[in-house]
Amino acid sequence: MNDSERLLLNNQHDALSNQYSSTVAAAAHSEEGYVNHAGNDQNEGDKPSVSIFRIIAILSGAFTYGGVMSTYFLLTLPIECSVFGDESSLFLGLFVGLAGLSQLVSPVIGMYSDRCTHSLGRRRPYVIFGGVLGIVSLLVQQSLSSDIDGTLEGWYAYVIAFFLTMCSMNIIFAAMIALIPDLVPKHQTGTANGVEALMFVSGSLFAFGSFNAWLDEDLTEMYSLYICLTAGCVVLTYLYANEIPLSIDSEQSAANKPITWNDFKDSFWISPTEHHDFFYVTLSRTFYYMGGSVQAFFLYYLRDVIHVDDPEGSVSLLAVLGQGFGAFMTVPVGILSDYLGNGRKPYVFTSCFVLSVCNFLLLFSREFHEVMIIASVAGMANGAYLTMDTSLAMDTLPSSEESARLLGVWGVAMFIGSSIGPLIGGPLLFLSADNDESDKDDGDSSYAIYGYAILFSLSSLYYFCSAW
Repeated sequence: MNDSERLLLNNQHDALSNQYSSTVAAAAHSEEGYVNHAGNDQNEGDKPSVSIFRIIAILSGAFTYGGVMSTYFLLTLPIECSVFGDESSLFLGLFVGLAGLSQLVSPVIGMYSDRCTHSLGRRRPYVIFGGVLGIVSLLVQQSLSSDIDGTLEGWYAYVIAFFLTMCSMNIIFAAMIALIPDLVPKHQTGTANGVEALMFVSGSLFAFGSFNAWLDEDLTEMYSLYICLTAGCVVLTYLYANEIPLSIDSEQSAANKPITWNDFKDSFWISPTEHHDFFYVTLSRTFYYMGGSVQAFFLYYLRDVIHVDDPEGSVSLLAVLGQGFGAFMTVPVGILSDYLGNGRKPYVFTSCFVLSVCNFLLLFSREFHEVMIIASVAGMANGAYLTMDTSLAMDTLPSSEESARLLGVWGVAMFIGSSIGPLIGGPLLFLSADNDESDKDDGDSSYAIYGYAILFSLSSLYYFCSAW
């Protein structure tokens, strides 16, 4: 895989690796007011505490999402696209765009699930639908995988199946995570969000480990793993997410109102006046992912500044290291926040501050072991942020019938931030390129340290704006 491909994939991995938390919330808090308004007559104080095991079962989709999305863009798709040689990066770009486009289903699914009157409840029907769609799409991709070649024969069907797979993952999350406020009492919200973040990281590590350990790096077997993960989360959600169906208790109930074109169009809008606090939480999240998008250029940094022999392998090692340390922070931070009752902001501020400092420390690092230490600390800060960011969004979300829809828009903001960051940083880094090819055998350009200084300084500024 060449540098341009790895750049593209690392950016997408960073975006998607955190999207679970955005989609997670995409329906989450909606239910605090939703359950009550729906006619279920269950007040927040009446909700019994939920066992950790049941929370894990309800949020098993986070494990699936982590396993599928992380390996998709760092392993599966690069291998599939390698048959196109020098044009591989163009096809990878297509997949990145399609994955981003698929995230737009989240607000729409949130809007429809808010009004669902199915006997299984509001969320489980969409989890099941998303699961079935995903399994069928993955089976199509699996059947076409061995036939893909540079002639494009069968490729169009594969691309369509991929897009449907991405839609299915977003449908599952947009519906499933709304179960947190449905079924989990408010005093356990931080704990549930910590479990969700831990599940995502664990799923990612499990899939990476499986690919190398007992799947023998076989793509056919990897698709089978994706299918099993998808089916497993659907079954667990169906068995343990015992929802109370939405009751239609008045003519004014949202379930009685048909969805119009204006409803569909407005499902992508957050009002800065009507939803003031939630709007700024969403804006803060956008800046956060702008700051995190610097990871897209990390392979270049390791090559030009640290001078590692294997930049791609080093990036993978740092990714696993950061995720592993982040996993240790997710649940404890959520439990601590619930126990102390001191709000979410202090943890978000601290996380952004630590990440900003880590960016500056990278400029003074010249040994790979120093970068490993920084990546471990940044991973812990990121794990804490992911837990608290979701909780903060649910805390500021208005208690209304459209809350799942609003959280869907909040989820899309992640992709916007992860896209804008490289669009600004990439050209600035390019200006520092050393185009003297006399001492280069592979034709790759290198970038000067001042280019990375600008890049990492911008990232720190984005984190500051996120905290502010």
